[in-house]
Amino acid sequence: MFSGLFSLPFAPADGAAVGVRNPDVTATATAFESFIAGSENALVRSLASAVARRDLPYNPIVLYGAAGAGKSSVARALVAIRRQQFEFREVIETTAVDLARGLAHAVDAGGVADLRSAHRRCEILLVDDVHRLAGKTAAQEFLLAALDALIHRGSLVVMTSRQSPVATARLCPQLVSRLMSGVVVGLALPGPLARRELVQQAASRMRLSLTDTDILRLACCGEATREPFLAAGRLRQAVLGLAAKGELGCFAASGKAPRGELSHVKSVCRQAAIAVAKHFGLTLGELKGKSRRQAVADARGLAMYVTRQLTGASYAEIGRQFGNRDHTTVLHAFQKLAAAVARDRSMRQLVEELAAQIVSEEAG
Repeated sequence: MFSGLFSLPFAPADGAAVGVRNPDVTATATAFESFIAGSENALVRSLASAVARRDLPYNPIVLYGAAGAGKSSVARALVAIRRQQFEFREVIETTAVDLARGLAHAVDAGGVADLRSAHRRCEILLVDDVHRLAGKTAAQEFLLAALDALIHRGSLVVMTSRQSPVATARLCPQLVSRLMSGVVVGLALPGPLARRELVQQAASRMRLSLTDTDILRLACCGEATREPFLAAGRLRQAVLGLAAKGELGCFAASGKAPRGELSHVKSVCRQAAIAVAKHFGLTLGELKGKSRRQAVADARGLAMYVTRQLTGASYAEIGRQFGNRDHTTVLHAFQKLAAAVARDRSMRQLVEELAAQIVSEEAG
């Protein structure tokens, strides 16, 4: 607890849980990354206390809200608290889309009984984006039966959704009733105090010291227009972007002023390529070469994406720095990475870490 805010650490993906796991939504988190809840999300503190109790005061827990409100992050943090508190190992984390897809595959392969058994005996079940089951009758019936069994045996069920179950079209009444029987919590985008703390966290990770003016400027980004800068991820990106362009009146923690802005595209491209190559165990030659292997292409796309985020350079200019690739190739890579960043917190974190590394090196 600090300054009227509540900090809920994100769950580390330590591999402790077993069962059906979705690698795309099981995010890798670090100890200093957390969900910041102000008065706008005060109920998060109660949820964290509730899941640590053997007898759950309410079950299931349904979290809903706009994109960027932190539904998935909070859900995984709650799962981690209960899993660690009671050393549970039978944990299923999945998405509504994967649940429906898995059921269809099980029907084709004759494995419905095994899938049903796994979902009814687990100690914790987390299903992301349950609103995506709208219109999928078989998957809804499967989930409804699993909910009945799990709640009866005292297993925690956590769901996330874009809107409240009662406001979600084409969910069967029985499923809506079951979801509403526990606690349904709407998460809001971070308020002023939470946004200030998020800005300070991001700056700390980059070893930047911000003035009060810098903090206020960033924390208020988008407030008048209700742009997505109010979301935690966009606030962190704002810190990265403005620091990279030399638009913050701040200095590195070492006390030395930055030696130059990161607008020098060639320098940033090289640093991004080196950092990404090291992360994926590739050589700089492979990253900038002609290889079309998927692993190499994905890594190259990540380096180009980070460069674009930090410099705002044209796709054509970035392409020249990465083996004279044309601007459409860079554009395609950028769009692919942008989609991955939007849906996957672990990818967002990786982009932030790579960008922060480059910013820090330039400031050193």
